Amino acid sequence: MGGRYIKTGINTVKLKSLKKTKNYYLWELKKKDSLTESERSKYLLALKSINRIICQKELSGEKEKVKYFSKRGY
Repeated sequence: MGGRYIKTGINTVKLKSLKKTKNYYLWELKKKDSLTESERSKYLLALKSINRIICQKELSGEKEKVKYFSKRGY
């Protein structure tokens, strides 16, 4: 099976997925007109949680999955 997982509450999420989500939230927050004040506060709270989980995963030694291919392509 692919990659190591760490259970964080109900969800088990890969490090790569968390980083993509974090980048998306940061991108949305940079657009000034796209979010209401309520949505902005929810995004900031979610980013705080995502950062905490990423730190936990990195401290535990989880790495992003790296694919290696042979000459045949698999």
